[in-house]
Amino acid sequence: MLKKKWWLIATLLFVCALIGFFMFGKKAEGPGARATVKKDMFRDIVASPGELMAENTVYIQGPPLQANQIYEDVKIQDMVAEGITVKEGDYIATLDPAVVNKKISDVSMELDRANTTLSQTALDTTLQLRESRDAITNQVFGLEQKQIALQLSKFEPPATIRQAELDLDKARRDLQQLEEKHKIKERQSIAKMEQAQRDVARHQKNLANLEELKSKFTIKAPKNGLLVYVNDWSQGGKKKSGSSIRSWDPNLAMLPDLSSMLSKTYINEVDISKIKKGQKVTMGLDAFPEVKLSGIVSSVANIGENRPGSNAKVFEVMIKLEKVDSILKPGMTTSNNILINEVPGKLTIPLESVFSEKSKSYVYLRKGNVIEKREVALGKSNDEVVIVEKGLAAGDEIFMSEPASAKENAIVPIK
Repeated sequence: MLKKKWWLIATLLFVCALIGFFMFGKKAEGPGARATVKKDMFRDIVASPGELMAENTVYIQGPPLQANQIYEDVKIQDMVAEGITVKEGDYIATLDPAVVNKKISDVSMELDRANTTLSQTALDTTLQLRESRDAITNQVFGLEQKQIALQLSKFEPPATIRQAELDLDKARRDLQQLEEKHKIKERQSIAKMEQAQRDVARHQKNLANLEELKSKFTIKAPKNGLLVYVNDWSQGGKKKSGSSIRSWDPNLAMLPDLSSMLSKTYINEVDISKIKKGQKVTMGLDAFPEVKLSGIVSSVANIGENRPGSNAKVFEVMIKLEKVDSILKPGMTTSNNILINEVPGKLTIPLESVFSEKSKSYVYLRKGNVIEKREVALGKSNDEVVIVEKGLAAGDEIFMSEPASAKENAIVPIK
């Protein structure tokens, strides 16, 4: 009987102990996965999204609007579909000729006015020169009369003879002046006619240029290639039917050379000092997450610029792909990881495992059956892991998410 009571008491004590442990003990149970602190090579990287583009591209452009003093937007009436393969001379697009038609009408009116001015100038000069020649003829006739009067005055008193001589000299000077004025008028007439003719020729040339320009409103492919639309920086999106081209942005589409490709990215002014030509880059494709690519930084801009929607300065960086795959197309977005430095022998943990409270960083450390809220001193980080300078050791196991059972625990400071 006593033995049976002993076993009963022992069983009750064991059950109470288990209940107390599960109710009051710090259990190493928590949601989510756990990670192990590793001593590994730390890769210091700068991450930045980019966009694929061909290293060498032929742009299909609209006609030379600015050269013909056309500064208005010109609408794209029709354009073939993006992504098709075209041959040299194939139809690409048609532009709305309304703007150039108006310009042709304006220049035609100016040409009519110039022709009218030329005709009027010719008539005016003809009349002026005729009047000048008539005046010279009349003066020659008057001079002859003065000569006859002088001859008849030889029997007259000296004073009369002298007066006749003076009249003849004056007639000669008047004739000389009229002849000089006539020469000046001839030169003036020639200059006016030449100016009027130049105006007519200029308007005729402008009209011919506009007619030639209008003939170029049907756009053809300059070479063989894959047709890719270009970005419309003014309206957003890509240029297509219904979009417009402008004198300062005449590109309609492009024919990229897909045998060599670049990823264009923009680095902020804080990180640009880390980026150097020749640095290695790993990248992924947003459209194909399973595809991994590699490249080399080929150029770094020296001058910053403002991107649309931001006041911060960014710098253009070009990354050349080491290998080109057939699935790559211009305009695809990439995730670029530019390798700045590699540091061996560093303790690293995933960024997801780090939490913060009142400027302190901590992790949830598994210690047997207990979860400890451990403070850590952190170093450099990349987009995946962070260096642990103090607080953990290689092989320690930490939680990737916050365990509810240990959320209210006090933070254990670094020793």
